[in-house]
Amino acid sequence: MEPVAPVAPPAASGSAARPASVEELEVGGEPTVGRAAMPVPLIGLLGALVYWGSMYIVEYGGEADARVHYPYTSFKEIQDLQPKGEEEIIKLKGMLVYGKICAACHQADGNGSASQNAPPLAGSEWVLAKDPSRIARIVLHGLSGPIAVKGKEWGAGQMLAWKDVLTDEDIASALSYVRNSWGNKAPIVPADLVKKVREETKDWSGYMSAEELMKVTLKE
Repeated sequence: MEPVAPVAPPAASGSAARPASVEELEVGGEPTVGRAAMPVPLIGLLGALVYWGSMYIVEYGGEADARVHYPYTSFKEIQDLQPKGEEEIIKLKGMLVYGKICAACHQADGNGSASQNAPPLAGSEWVLAKDPSRIARIVLHGLSGPIAVKGKEWGAGQMLAWKDVLTDEDIASALSYVRNSWGNKAPIVPADLVKKVREETKDWSGYMSAEELMKVTLKE
């Protein structure tokens, strides 16, 4: 009798029964899909960068609304125009007072008007004196009669007195603006100095004259 050949058991279905290859053993098996924790610090950093970038664009990217900020095109341009210190604030206030009160006669460029007998303020020795006590008197009490400015005689025009209209701060800021515009360069006029001159001359009646002003001794 011939021997019966052994029957091999049926192969198991699926990959579980497949022997691992050498390559799979070396790399640790086939890749699988899974979940990992999100890197929260990285997400926070990205959010901060996006926020900073958007703020930078708004501030420096020319997004100023022309309907509101014309003729300025960016917030940086507007910011650069803001006064940087107390002296600049005083001069800006003085510019407003000058434009409202003084410019009609002395002109926006400070060169005066011959037709109105208004002498120039640009380069005027009266304006640039270290001690502004004389020009403070002119603004407070007005000026009448001839006056020499920059070597030229100006006629018998009159400047109105502003002591009853302008405050000490108004006068100080206007003088500070005049003393630092159109090429002029002189110290800021403190409001306390105008207040002091106002008190010293409270009994003065009428206009000042160049002759009376020259009697005022200036501090060095």
